[in-house]
Amino acid sequence: MSEIRMLRTFLAIEKHGTMAAAADRMALTHAAVGAQMRTLERVCRRQLFDRSGRSIQLNDAGRSIIEQARAVVAAYDSLLRGVADETRIEGSITIGSTVSSMGFLAANVIRLKATYPGLNVRLAHGDSVELERKVRAGEIDAAVIVSEPRATTLPESWERLYDEPLVLLVNPAAAPVDVPLNALLKRNPFIGFEAASLTGRHVASVLRRLRVEVTPILEMNSIAAIADLVRQNVGLSIVPRLRHAAWDDDPLLSVRPIPGAAWRRHIGWYEFGRQPLATAIVKNQLLAALAD
Repeated sequence: MSEIRMLRTFLAIEKHGTMAAAADRMALTHAAVGAQMRTLERVCRRQLFDRSGRSIQLNDAGRSIIEQARAVVAAYDSLLRGVADETRIEGSITIGSTVSSMGFLAANVIRLKATYPGLNVRLAHGDSVELERKVRAGEIDAAVIVSEPRATTLPESWERLYDEPLVLLVNPAAAPVDVPLNALLKRNPFIGFEAASLTGRHVASVLRRLRVEVTPILEMNSIAAIADLVRQNVGLSIVPRLRHAAWDDDPLLSVRPIPGAAWRRHIGWYEFGRQPLATAIVKNQLLAALAD
């Protein structure tokens, strides 16, 4: 439900102080957070933020609905738990995910087992096109996939969970802190992301904007495999920054932002037709985890 997601974002702004901080916690762009809040203001028929200063702050009207927003989100979460308790959620569902999002999905499915011991969630992996097809064919119940599927007349649903910006991934041994981005790209072997993919096309666009010509020593469509090669100092790469990978804590990886790289890879929840209640419980768990 998009209204619940907006309220979660609103509460994240109140909790963390700024839209920028809330965007980071909710894994959204600053623009996406701003758009959600403008929509929330239209729904509430009042301004909730003071935009007159250098930073956007909650105004009196915004502060006045905080407790109500908390109550609505809590009631929604309680509703799902209550319905689940009454129906004694049991049985099996299958949720798919791309490999890069599988850790996030699996960790939250494990957390659900404590609350719903009778629920068996089987996990399936694949690329986004394959998972989208399996959801539509009824082979799996839902999936976490990259990018919104093509619009159809079918009763389908896609909801953005989080975004991943493009970054430079390099082994610290090959990346002295005083060496500019362009120089690093020119002096080190380049590991390319699959050129035919959406991500690969945006990586190529970034390289053109930076006016850097590279000849990839190889191309891959697995971010995890690329990261492993970077750890081995085979080369550097431009890849989406995985939301749930602990790259900052890895001594063999250095993550550098790419100035002006506005494109982000969208990760979302995809389902088709009438779904078991258990799929809503899994999706709500993911949304709640992102909001914490």
